[in-house]
Amino acid sequence: MNALLSKFIQYFFVGLFCAFVNWGVFYFSNYKLQITYLLAAVMAFLIAATVNFFLCKIIFKSKEGRKKITEYVMVVIAGAIGLSIDLAVMALFIEIFNFSNMFAKIAGTGVAFIFNYASRQFFIFSHK
Repeated sequence: MNALLSKFIQYFFVGLFCAFVNWGVFYFSNYKLQITYLLAAVMAFLIAATVNFFLCKIIFKSKEGRKKITEYVMVVIAGAIGLSIDLAVMALFIEIFNFSNMFAKIAGTGVAFIFNYASRQFFIFSHK
């Protein structure tokens, strides 16, 4: 259990760093460049997910015998699901509850973080 907690704490700080990347790109794209929130969110998520992938390679070990291309495809699929979660939460908070775009982005990132950690820890990378 200590190893699992240690990995979670490490991923939390990687995730926090990537969240700031995500939020910064979103803020700049949406508020400064006036790009619609959905497109700005996709751009921000993709940039942050790329940073996250490379940092996760430091924390998590590849599963033995798994090809790198398979691992990459799994990360892309998990990222697409995480992005869907992020966008759904944003749309809900903006369109239904009338929250600000930035608040909705932060909430969407928080929910997607949980999925992203679980997918990497238990399905994509080795947790032994």
